[in-house]
Amino acid sequence: MYATTILANATVLTVDAGFGTAEAIAFTDGKILAVGSSIQVMALAGPDTEVRDLAGATVLPGFIEAHGHPTAEMNFIGPDAIDIRASLCSNAEVVMEKLRTAISEAENAGEGAWVAAFGWDPLLLPELPRISGAWLSELSPTVPLSVMHYSAHSAWANDAALLALGLDRNTQDPGASQYLRDEAGELTGEALEIPAVMNFMGPKMNAGAEKFSTFLDFELHRMASAGVTTTGDLAFHPDSYALMNEYQRTFEPPVRIRSYEMSGIREEIPAPGTDPLMGEATQMFRPTGVKVWTDGSPWVGNIETSFGYEDSTETEAIGVSAGHQGCSNYTEEQLLAICRQHYANGWQMACHVHGDIAVDTVLSVFEQVIGEFPRVDSRLRMEHCGSITPEQVKRAWELGVGISFFVAHIHYYGDILFGLFGDHAEAWTPAGAAAEVGMRFSLHNDPPVTPESPLLNMQAAIMRQTPSGKVLGPQYRIGIRDAIKAQTIDAAWQLFSDHEVGSLEAGKLADVVILARNPLEVPSAELGDIRILETWIGGRRVPTQSPAQSLSA
Repeated sequence: MYATTILANATVLTVDAGFGTAEAIAFTDGKILAVGSSIQVMALAGPDTEVRDLAGATVLPGFIEAHGHPTAEMNFIGPDAIDIRASLCSNAEVVMEKLRTAISEAENAGEGAWVAAFGWDPLLLPELPRISGAWLSELSPTVPLSVMHYSAHSAWANDAALLALGLDRNTQDPGASQYLRDEAGELTGEALEIPAVMNFMGPKMNAGAEKFSTFLDFELHRMASAGVTTTGDLAFHPDSYALMNEYQRTFEPPVRIRSYEMSGIREEIPAPGTDPLMGEATQMFRPTGVKVWTDGSPWVGNIETSFGYEDSTETEAIGVSAGHQGCSNYTEEQLLAICRQHYANGWQMACHVHGDIAVDTVLSVFEQVIGEFPRVDSRLRMEHCGSITPEQVKRAWELGVGISFFVAHIHYYGDILFGLFGDHAEAWTPAGAAAEVGMRFSLHNDPPVTPESPLLNMQAAIMRQTPSGKVLGPQYRIGIRDAIKAQTIDAAWQLFSDHEVGSLEAGKLADVVILARNPLEVPSAELGDIRILETWIGGRRVPTQSPAQSLSA
């Protein structure tokens, strides 16, 4: 069999069981035909084979984003939203100017206008005013205005937005999320947790059927530009199944999606392969699990920890008091009922959890469902795991539970974590504890909370260095090979996709990323700066621009 394409004169890091190195790789019919020496692979060249000389560039398996949110991010930072994240706004005045400009334009646009902004960040931009529904009403008395915290765990809406949404004191809280109320029972204009947060954001953060495909294609090309070829979607809404099927018919997706439906939206999620709503699973899109938000965000104050917040300016900035301890969204009995229902139906469970007390709850629930519903391969997941202890990591490994660590927190917010939690920040996202016991774990960006950058995640997990240069818990560092596996084969394992992606082996899908430098030879502090030259999926090079973007240009 001749190869369709050969990438030659390269350093190919296979990330297989032996973590080998090769010189060339060949593709045919969207899959890897061979990996090996130049002589071995070039023997597969036929008269029509495209041979690319990579001039020594490094080829890796395409990166895997184990915990992404593409169908949410496409709205949060899409063309209809105002992006006010600190990574784009150098100071508080830039944020305020963006909001004022958008409000002014909306006032001139007339009826139906709405301003929706994502990324409010009082920690990295402490000069921002204290946000509230009342303050937003002063800023925009007539135009509906909604603002979402960069963590997506809280949002605020002005009076005009609440009126337009039909929300008032008689509105019930949706699921385990909340519309906060004052002493008189009136809505304050603040929401905690999804779906209440998403409800506050109004029509501007809902692409709808008309824009879904173009918005998603923009988003997936953005991920591909970071070298990602497969992503989890850990907040998938059941209304999006039909739209996803239409997207695949209309576009050539540059990234594969493994979806996790949000718990609490549908009363019953049918067993895999039995739900007409989901359609037929494909290599590009496959429903994989169910997501539960056990607790909230450290930046909001609603994570369940055994320790309180410090008496600090950082604690004051997020609006909680010294000694504050948050709580979970569910009791153990409630979480057990949710996991029982979905796990018994054959789904993988993924539990968002940050606080160490909440971690104990999740592990207890997982242990019970594993015992009640024996399964050969469950791959139960815990997401983020900020204040998980090394002892809890070991217990998770003994139960066969995997962890996806949000180590990017340390790179962006490490100094703030120390301000919020003092010495407890030293063990934040202790990936090294997972590596020590032999757990298969992943690293993630949780986009749009932090920008997609698998290479920067590797750097953060290896160095554990804060923006000021402080190192948090050096004993929890990991090595470069573990870091690469956490963004490739082990992340693929968590997504039940390691049989098809995550390593460069004959028969697997031809998904690769081509790097200008070899991560094994680059100083740790420079990993995040390695240039991504190309991303390939299914043996084809992903264009740098979405076709939808080309049409709209």
